[in-house]
Amino acid sequence: MLRTQRVSRSGVSVLVLLAWWLIGPSVSMSKADGIDEDLAAVARTGPGGRGSVAAATATRRLSRNGLELLPRLLQAMDTDNIVAANWYRTVFETITRRELSRDPAPEFPVSLLKSYVTNPKRQGRVRRLVLDLVERLEPGATAALIPGMLDDPEFRDDAVSAALARGDRAKQAGQTGAAIAEFRKAFQSARSPGQVGTAADRLKGVGQKVSVVAHMGFVTHWYLLGPFDAPGMSGFELVLPPEKQVASGVDLAATYAGKGGGKIKWVRHHSSDRLGQSNLIRAIAPVKEAVGYAYTEVLSPRSQTVQIRCGADDNLTIWLNGKQVLKRLQWLNGTRLDRFRTTVSLKRGRNKMLVKVCQGPQHKNPAVPNNWSMQLRICDAQGGGVGVTNGLPAVAEKNAANSRGLNR
Repeated sequence: MLRTQRVSRSGVSVLVLLAWWLIGPSVSMSKADGIDEDLAAVARTGPGGRGSVAAATATRRLSRNGLELLPRLLQAMDTDNIVAANWYRTVFETITRRELSRDPAPEFPVSLLKSYVTNPKRQGRVRRLVLDLVERLEPGATAALIPGMLDDPEFRDDAVSAALARGDRAKQAGQTGAAIAEFRKAFQSARSPGQVGTAADRLKGVGQKVSVVAHMGFVTHWYLLGPFDAPGMSGFELVLPPEKQVASGVDLAATYAGKGGGKIKWVRHHSSDRLGQSNLIRAIAPVKEAVGYAYTEVLSPRSQTVQIRCGADDNLTIWLNGKQVLKRLQWLNGTRLDRFRTTVSLKRGRNKMLVKVCQGPQHKNPAVPNNWSMQLRICDAQGGGVGVTNGLPAVAEKNAANSRGLNR
């Protein structure tokens, strides 16, 4: 139950503040006080200084208010308008700094502030600002709140770090069971590669094996084909044989004329990289001005909406179950985790995916290496794996093996 306190300077009961928070502004304050108009003036600001003169005037007026303004101000701060949010933050900091400096300081609506911090539907940047204030009011509040935020999009990393620290302390104290529990909790909730890897290493250190690849949803089993010749930066628009087969089914037993006239064929590839990155220079060839393809089939335990998150050097196009779902033209961009994202639907069972990755010409600075790589994962909106598994068919592997034998 929320605590009820009284703000001594203004005489406004926190019970009234909470009523405004839960029911609406008509409970305690009318539009006649001008606050709604000032908040709206700030909300109309935008890039290029739009509305800044009116916002500055409104901000000065709003800053003269006391703690009774906080519920309405926090509601307004929960906005995607970064310019307006910065003006609101000025008001928030001016009021709270002034009230904290009073002797004696008035009692703040701590319970209300905590409820804002722990509401994942609120803007993360504002929640962090409010948490800083709560920590000043109640030292130790952060340490008490963060452990319960393992699935919170804003505070997840903080909560995972706290779990790792608790696991480390338990391990040092010889409490292996407790350490395993904390490390596993951290691993299951972690989404950033660094924390996932750290948690996996900690678990390994106490005899527990987990898969970073499965946890993050990386696709590591492929058939690769290439290189096809693609002079200059022409590869992105070239329509080569695998693309023509998307609707009917990619022929993994076929051979083609590759770069320089040589024969090329599909070759099985498994990335052993912890984060699923495939080095195409090693896996296909150390070439420039070329196109390569990667093909995979994944098994989904159910029909589900997922995200494909990927990156490539230089660019990539993806077809899923015969339909193009992503096409990104960006040369010399490098492979970075989750650089590109698209939301797609997987059907229950087998799903077929073809990926095209282009390789451009040598960088104008000869010292810059011509990398060629790709990385792709299938995950939920929070970045966690969705249970898909490798489904490359055995018949395709047999056909590919036969093809290799015929072309020796």
